[in-house]
Amino acid sequence: MGYDKVIHGHYEDLNNLNTLLRNYIEIYRLLVSSTSELNTIPLAKKSEVKDALDRIKEVGNLIDDLLDVIGKCEGSYVKYCFLKNEVIYENTQKENIKTEIHDELEYHN
Repeated sequence: MGYDKVIHGHYEDLNNLNTLLRNYIEIYRLLVSSTSELNTIPLAKKSEVKDALDRIKEVGNLIDDLLDVIGKCEGSYVKYCFLKNEVIYENTQKENIKTEIHDELEYHN
């Protein structure tokens, strides 16, 4: 397997982690608003509100864990992109690009 394919798979994993993070953040926000509403209901028991707060804390911990993993993973992807850019930059010859553009313009005229 080529390095490009490995990095592409790594990028897909990173995207999946970001999607998972987005989902957990939505769940977190819904739990917070639901708990806030529950807390305004006079008939709600304190234990119900405490249970809801515990669930919020659990989801918050999952979000923190995901942020840690994403932080560790994205560094290698960014480094790969930087190095790839350096190689492309060093191997790009200005005259070849000018010739390609000139030939393409002549072809269309």
